[in-house]
Amino acid sequence: MPSPSVPEAEAPARERGSERSAAGGVRGPARPPRSVELAIIFGYLLLALWIMRPFWQDPSHLYPATNTTDPEFFDWALTHATRIFTHGENPFFTPQLNAPLGVNMIANTGLLGLTVPLVPVTLLFGPAVSLALILTLGLAATASAWYHVLSRHVLPAGPQAPRSQATSTAAAALGGLFCGFAPGMVNHANAHPNIVAQFLIPVIVFRALALRCAAPSRGQAVRRGVVLGLLITAQAFLNEELLFLTALALALFVAGYALSRPAEVRRGIPPFLTGIAIAAGTAGLLLAYPLWYQFFGPQHYRGLPEFVLGYGSDLASYQAFAKLSLVGGDGKLANQPEENSFLGWPLLLALPVLIGWLWRRPAVRSLTMVGLVFAILSLGQTINYRGQLFLAHGPWGWLNKLPLFDTVVPTRLSLVVIPIVGLLLAMCADTIAALPRVARYVLAAVLVAVLVPIAPRQLPVVPRPPVPDFFGSGEWHRYVRADQAVLNADATVWNGGVNAMEWDTATRQGYRAVGGYFLGPDGAGRGTYGPQGRPTSDLLANVAVGGGVPQIGDAQRANLVQDVRYWNLAIIVLAPGAPHWQDLYTTLGQLVGPGLNVDDVWVWDVRSIS
Repeated sequence: MPSPSVPEAEAPARERGSERSAAGGVRGPARPPRSVELAIIFGYLLLALWIMRPFWQDPSHLYPATNTTDPEFFDWALTHATRIFTHGENPFFTPQLNAPLGVNMIANTGLLGLTVPLVPVTLLFGPAVSLALILTLGLAATASAWYHVLSRHVLPAGPQAPRSQATSTAAAALGGLFCGFAPGMVNHANAHPNIVAQFLIPVIVFRALALRCAAPSRGQAVRRGVVLGLLITAQAFLNEELLFLTALALALFVAGYALSRPAEVRRGIPPFLTGIAIAAGTAGLLLAYPLWYQFFGPQHYRGLPEFVLGYGSDLASYQAFAKLSLVGGDGKLANQPEENSFLGWPLLLALPVLIGWLWRRPAVRSLTMVGLVFAILSLGQTINYRGQLFLAHGPWGWLNKLPLFDTVVPTRLSLVVIPIVGLLLAMCADTIAALPRVARYVLAAVLVAVLVPIAPRQLPVVPRPPVPDFFGSGEWHRYVRADQAVLNADATVWNGGVNAMEWDTATRQGYRAVGGYFLGPDGAGRGTYGPQGRPTSDLLANVAVGGGVPQIGDAQRANLVQDVRYWNLAIIVLAPGAPHWQDLYTTLGQLVGPGLNVDDVWVWDVRSIS
């Protein structure tokens, strides 16, 4: 999930009238007025609120239209965070899902860096409101963070610059706007808060690159390294995938920059390595136990499922428009929450011209190299063009079996391209401001024209399926103790598992749910979505998926007894909206016996079986 590098300002200080800051970056003689900066940040917030407005109308009863599974997982994660304080639950693990094995939350993008601070909001207003808040503030905060880095460290306006402070501020605001609200970012507002909340990434990038500036004292080097280590630690509790991609992009950027400015890079190597070592030590110390728990603790797994590792960006997607862009696409080139690479053909055509114009700058050359590498790798292990096989072996196939690389969704590599394009746009706008009036107006109009087609749309939403009154009213308490489990008869991962999570979330995870939607180990320890199968859940899943009533005999009933004991199961619940409802009802009647109609569900009490 994104993010390349923020280069140090290009022009020498004597050309830009700038001076070195104590942090090692480059700054202008004065900051923009506070009122201007607050107006820019407030503008980002208003835009984020406008995009998310349909969801805010009733987040507890609405889903993003193209993603009805992830909201339930993040609602679950937000509720789990409250149980850390109300029930003393392990922050890294929950026993309330996937009974009796539980789920390793830190290996599942548990988003602890945001779910824990939002515990008061979740307790007062519910997890859906907290989710809407993360998505909204994530967009605005990411744009604001990029604006901050651009305005202070990438586009410093010196006193001799004719465009002065105002135009550099405007250019930084444009760059921040793109980094925070590009089509790939807006599409992840479809309930991917871990991708939207990128506000630490630009700060990490700048802090890492600033390590090489000047020769700090020992105390300064330690402070810089510790601060960077703390930022890395915080980002690890937001999204490790983005952190990993940021590290790769930074390494590639520095390598490319070294080819253009070898002497400058050589001078910066000692303080850079010192700072990185301190940062790594700080982060390593703080993350040692969480990372051990993730990779070796209960319910850990290796890599992602094979079908996810093969999910790359379509070669035609870069020139296409995303569905949530002003000129909306048809959504056929990617699942909408993963429309990461959709820049639109006007911007794609303009980029080579823009890069050529700025090519003399070493940072532009390095950024271009990083963007091209990540764009190519994002195509995946096989390359498709408009859904048809174009190349059987893509470059990502050389990397995706390596440790850590096997945890990356290939199409998300294209998220690195977004801030690179944002940086280039900001540099371009800053350069345009110094041109004569006619050229300035013409080129500014061209820049606006290529960006307007990818302006964001509002997030479409659909109603959530209602939670059965059986759970909402608390009637379930009569049948289930806190340490017992409930099985949704619709035991499929993508439907029944998600519904089961929603029901349990409505009870504040008052009981343990069988199955669910999460990442856990398969029989061989490889990552898979959902639980490992049991005879009874597999039998019910086959009915829910394909319909029909299977043959029920002594073997199936014996399996049920074993599974009830394994799950510590109290009841099986069948809700009216389940697929092939009548077949499931008949199957359970033959397997368990007559069910009981309680409120708006059918219940099979299996406590006596165990």
